[in-house]
Amino acid sequence: MKRCKCLLLIIILLMLAPPAAAHAERQDIKYQAELDYPPFKYIQNGYLTGFDIDLTSMIFEKQEYLIRYSTGAWEQTYQLLTSGQIDTTGLMAVTEQRKKDILFSTPVFKSYVSVYSRQALKDKVTLGTLENYKIGVGHSQYTAALLQSKAGISKYIEYPTVPEALEALVKGEIDLLFENQGVVDYLIVEQGLTGNVIRKISDLYPVDVAYGVSTSSPELVPYINARLERLQRSGAFEELYQQYFFTHSAGYTGMINDRIIFGIVIGLCLLLFGIVSIRMYIRRLRRTIHSEQEFFEDVIEHTGMIVWAVSGDGRVTRFNQFAEKMTGLKEQEVLGKKLSELPGLDGDVSLLRDLLTRAVYQDFVNNVELKLPEHSPEARFFSIRTTLIKGMDDHDEAVYLLVGLDVDDCKQNEQKLQLSYEELESTYEELTATETELQEQLYRLSVSERRLRLTSEGSGAYMWELDWKTGFYKLSERWYEVMGYTEEEINGMENGVLSIIHPDDQASANKARQAHLSGKTPIYETEYRMRTKDNHYIWFEVRGKAIVDPADQLKLFNGSLIDISRRKQAEFKLNNSYQELEATYEQLTATQQELVEQYDMLLENQKNMHRLAYMDSLSNLPNRISLLEAMDNYFRRPGGKAALMFVDTDNFKYINDTLGHKSGDILIRKASERLQSLVQGKGMLSRLGGDEFVVFIEDAEDRNAVLTLADDIMRAFRRSILIGESNLYVSVSIGISFYPEDGETTEEILKNADVAMYRAKEEGKGTYVIYDKSMHTAFNERMHIEKHLRSAMNNNEFELHYQPQADIRTGEITGFEALIRWNSPVLGFVSPLSFIKVAEDSRLIIYIGEWVLREACSFMKSIHERTGRLYKISVNISIIQLLQDDFVEIVLDSLEQSGLAPSCLELEITESIFMESFESTVSKLEFLKSRGIRIALDDFGTGYSSLSYLQQLPISTLKMDKIFIDSLADQAYSESFVQTIIVLGHKMGLDVVAEGVEDDSQLAFLNESGCDKVQGYLISRPVPPRGVWELLEH
Repeated sequence: MKRCKCLLLIIILLMLAPPAAAHAERQDIKYQAELDYPPFKYIQNGYLTGFDIDLTSMIFEKQEYLIRYSTGAWEQTYQLLTSGQIDTTGLMAVTEQRKKDILFSTPVFKSYVSVYSRQALKDKVTLGTLENYKIGVGHSQYTAALLQSKAGISKYIEYPTVPEALEALVKGEIDLLFENQGVVDYLIVEQGLTGNVIRKISDLYPVDVAYGVSTSSPELVPYINARLERLQRSGAFEELYQQYFFTHSAGYTGMINDRIIFGIVIGLCLLLFGIVSIRMYIRRLRRTIHSEQEFFEDVIEHTGMIVWAVSGDGRVTRFNQFAEKMTGLKEQEVLGKKLSELPGLDGDVSLLRDLLTRAVYQDFVNNVELKLPEHSPEARFFSIRTTLIKGMDDHDEAVYLLVGLDVDDCKQNEQKLQLSYEELESTYEELTATETELQEQLYRLSVSERRLRLTSEGSGAYMWELDWKTGFYKLSERWYEVMGYTEEEINGMENGVLSIIHPDDQASANKARQAHLSGKTPIYETEYRMRTKDNHYIWFEVRGKAIVDPADQLKLFNGSLIDISRRKQAEFKLNNSYQELEATYEQLTATQQELVEQYDMLLENQKNMHRLAYMDSLSNLPNRISLLEAMDNYFRRPGGKAALMFVDTDNFKYINDTLGHKSGDILIRKASERLQSLVQGKGMLSRLGGDEFVVFIEDAEDRNAVLTLADDIMRAFRRSILIGESNLYVSVSIGISFYPEDGETTEEILKNADVAMYRAKEEGKGTYVIYDKSMHTAFNERMHIEKHLRSAMNNNEFELHYQPQADIRTGEITGFEALIRWNSPVLGFVSPLSFIKVAEDSRLIIYIGEWVLREACSFMKSIHERTGRLYKISVNISIIQLLQDDFVEIVLDSLEQSGLAPSCLELEITESIFMESFESTVSKLEFLKSRGIRIALDDFGTGYSSLSYLQQLPISTLKMDKIFIDSLADQAYSESFVQTIIVLGHKMGLDVVAEGVEDDSQLAFLNESGCDKVQGYLISRPVPPRGVWELLEH
């Protein structure tokens, strides 16, 4: 009684769940598959599967099409296709004869034929010697036509299926097998015949493989073609192909080769483009250098500094106009002569020659002050500096340069400002450091431009030029950098450079400019401040000269700008004027760097293509190819031991169906992260596709460590996974195989771990199982049942029996429960306990359940018409049926076709249905109940959560499980428990039915307790249809 009170308290706390959304209508696609044609169509773990089945489900989108699968012998299937009774048979070889009967999609891939024999056959087999052997082929396969038309063989043995033909070869019934290469290769690995059956001739008679479509459904062909193209582009097709054939498809291999060739071509084009660009840049640079050389020649001739250059043997190579003015010598008199040969030198002029002579002997001076011309009232102080301009290579001649900078104004300002000796010393050190920096840069730049730029910019000058006709200013690039402007900004101003002169200096600047242009002064000289782009001012000493054309018309106005800001503050600093050439060199270096980056990009693209081929894009884990390569490489090493875990998430399909594929993808990624955190450092984790993961552990000497890791994985998945706002609990099932104990090849180790994983699922999920050879026996028995179960529908091997339900007070029969029976001509009578589970796992329960529903409704309608009384018929419904989108339509259609009243139909649902997918099932049942159909909760009390959902369920009847009725006689609490269930049901307005009633004492107790109906052997065993008539007549 205490237990009953707790149960009743739980019921009080229950809440209602919202109904699920209805499903949209979809177009039916009738697909019939040929039996036993792996890896395209075959049965595995109770399911119709294979490359063809998986590809078809990917092609036909669920929201648009509902695929109704069936199976049959090839001849029957092909006949149904040509007659239009089915829409497609999936993939098949394209032949000229078949093109006359049906339609084909674009080819999916090519198939080949091989000739196989037992290893014991040592003969050399050729196409010309085939007639000497007993040959087998699959019945009605295209290979039989090829054997006749291509090989000229008319005598051969046909077998119903390719696996049976292979079995005949192994048993020695035939010498050779002439069949599809992909199918036989798969069967050899699957059946462990590697080494026992070998190829004699391979890659014969390539033929296109495409989807065969009935001529009555031509609209499917363009749809299939479009979906195939999309799957191939997305990579989904390639992933599926590798999963079944362990290699790349021909289309993918061609695409990869095309990408590599395309990448190489692009790389070569980029390289060629780079070379052409560099050449064009060099030509443009030469033109620029030539233009700037002319510009700098003008500047050197007209700038206010002495420029005197000699070669290594002391011969004069340059003597500018300002040098002529200050020394009294003419350039024509001194060019080409040695310093020792120069005439009439005296005073400071001879000292200039001596300084140059010392420079030739590597004795350089810096900032030697001389006053020129000597004894002249117009004499000015010059700062003399000698230096060496080295050649770029051994072929360029070195030049020794003397530069005399006019520092007369500086000397006067120094005297006026009475700068201290310490400040002068600091300035001298700065000038020395600047000279060192200039000498380091000279080595990297071209000789010609170095000579010109060092001559001018060694003094800290910026060059400017004004085209008088266009008003276009051209200034040194360094000036633009210092001032912050661009050439376009300067020339876009109304007065060009004059626009940024300080307002206080405008008058003096204009006066000096007009004085020179009017011929009053030979040189344009002035000082003024210029505004930078960030609004601060820099002092410049400006010199220049106007240049006229032969017609005495003003053409150019050019000169130099010297930053004298430090001089204005009491010191002069020589500016570094050679950075423009360095910028040019850096541009060349940048171009080279760009080519290097493009080459690196090409290498990166190759790495990305390798990653696409060997990594899973969703989980970022190694894919099947990476796993197979790692296993093959390890198995080639002698003496190694390894372990493999096949990890599969439980109920992943339900999550995908209810929450959507996006949530499914999130679950896969989070499951990958959780597994990786456990496996990292212990083994290789890879994803095969879907929700399947594999852990490959090398050097697995300690089995206990492997099992400990499996325990850790299962414990980790007992924690919830957060997806959106929902906490999901997902368990995993693990199959474990060991190398070399459980197989010597990659395929065997993988297959055996897969078998063990499915055994773990059968044992209740959320556990691990170690592979054992005995599993193959149980697996094969299950496959044997499934094979015959698929043909049972077509062969009418099923029959319904009916067990009556009786009113407990009157004893009158009120209805029947429909129970399926299978009497196989091969297996004999098969218990429902054996084949119902197989039917659910293979999803055959969808078609079997629909047949049961229609047959039961039709039979009960005939009972009503014959007896004139209304009896209720109860039909058991599987969760697989209930989850189908068209379940409601099938139920209503069954009632409409049979004419049975909805109130006479009762659907029996087990409480496990609500535990697995509550929201997606309740809305359907509520709709059916609203149409008058009764819902019964079968086996009530055996589940662990049914009470917490009871008030939310749209049920009409509670059926107590037989286990409670059996325990009435020997367990004292059972009577109280049964009475509690009856009271509970009545309080909720439900009918209560007791199952498994077998004796009068049970019946009497149930009658006293208020039970409504009973069902069991005491009333009647399940009887065939004719037995129902006999029961009703009595």
